[in-house]
Amino acid sequence: MPTPQKNKIEEHLRSIIGERNPFTEPSHLEAVRNYIAKQFESYGFSVTEDAVDFEGSRSFNILGKSSKLAAESFVIAAHYDTKPGTPGADDNASAVTALLEIARCLAENSFRIPIIFAAFTLEEYGFIGSHHFIKNADARNETYSGMISLEMLGYKNTEPNSQTYPPYVDTEKYPDSGDFIAVVGNEPSAQLAYSLATGMSQHVPSLNVETLVVPGTGENFSDVRLSDHSPFWDAGIPAVMVTDTAFFRNPHYHQPSDTYETLDVEFIRENAEAVAETLKILLNK
Repeated sequence: MPTPQKNKIEEHLRSIIGERNPFTEPSHLEAVRNYIAKQFESYGFSVTEDAVDFEGSRSFNILGKSSKLAAESFVIAAHYDTKPGTPGADDNASAVTALLEIARCLAENSFRIPIIFAAFTLEEYGFIGSHHFIKNADARNETYSGMISLEMLGYKNTEPNSQTYPPYVDTEKYPDSGDFIAVVGNEPSAQLAYSLATGMSQHVPSLNVETLVVPGTGENFSDVRLSDHSPFWDAGIPAVMVTDTAFFRNPHYHQPSDTYETLDVEFIRENAEAVAETLKILLNK
């Protein structure tokens, strides 16, 4: 079975990193859209490019699917747009790269629950792409058993006190150094969050995995709603975010300094492997 490869991750990163925004850098956003679609196609997926119109711009969600989808599918996603003024290496080229490697590694597997691989646009403008995806699910005759949002997987800091947390988190239960990956869910997503985190730890023991499940549906916890899992939460679909915790760790968040040189490529590879191997188990139960 294929596993995520460091050289492929580096190749993807070099192709993706650079400002990707429909208003300030539409040409690179378009180039990355085409790159993702070609990668999905090369893995043997049926590719749909779904237009998303917003404030006079048009960009696209890119969906890679197996040829036969059951009525209920599992979504794994990462957004590929950036804020203006940032090359978006960690946010979110790191996660798009992981998504592509996970897709490559799982392409030949046949699961009881089929997967949709989704590269969403316009996350930085309020999850517009994922809202569009959920809104149009009925028209596509699709329902979803669960979802994983890959959100910033490439920044690691082993120094003490390099990790901060929202005020509602009991910091005594979590590390003070930013050398872990977090799996974040709400109460309806708790089983998915714990199963994913457990599987990731088992399959890649060198990876430190922490889990946070916020009370209720997560509507009162804005800090953990800042990615494309939020529209799934709002639709009552179990969904989790896999993240390096963004601005709670990474000083380059939404800055021009969010560059390739700040990334830990092996950390990205470990995260991709951990998620891919765990999905092989979870989607056949």
